[in-house]
Amino acid sequence: MKRWIPLVVGALMVPASVTAFGFSVYGDELETALSSSPAVPVRHEGPVPVSDFVAPLRMEPPAPFQVPADIAQRNVRELFSSHAVKGVTFAPGTASLVGRGEDVRRGLASVLRNVTGGAVTLVSHAWNGETASHRCDVLAMERAGLVRQYLAEQGVDSVITTKVIVDPVWGPPSDFGPQVDVLVS
Repeated sequence: MKRWIPLVVGALMVPASVTAFGFSVYGDELETALSSSPAVPVRHEGPVPVSDFVAPLRMEPPAPFQVPADIAQRNVRELFSSHAVKGVTFAPGTASLVGRGEDVRRGLASVLRNVTGGAVTLVSHAWNGETASHRCDVLAMERAGLVRQYLAEQGVDSVITTKVIVDPVWGPPSDFGPQVDVLVS
């Protein structure tokens, strides 16, 4: 094994020395050939001064645009209005999004992502008799939890609280099912 070490070192040293020799002999010719101006040899005596060094600029991403709570609440109302809903809609008796629920939830995350100094309250509705167990409050809390988890996963870092309301009667068919309202304060 020790007999191979000089061969390996020699194999590495010979190409390096040939390359160095070639650049020292042909260095002036390469400099002239690569230069767009007339051949003027540039030579530095000693090390290059540190003052000539320019540190690269570090680019930071721009700070996100901060939205006050009152404007965020107006944006939430406009989002709901543009989708013709009152909140994030769910299928009756389930915690599954229905209708425009997914689109509204996605838009809600983008609206609430940059809220400054505001707290978000999710008011989750369930209709009385919506579940066989008559535990509509549990169903409403599950819906609020799903919306809250989604918003947190999408970068909404406001304080998010939940409130549950069990509505005594079923809503009209135009309500598209039970929903989770969003209040920004």
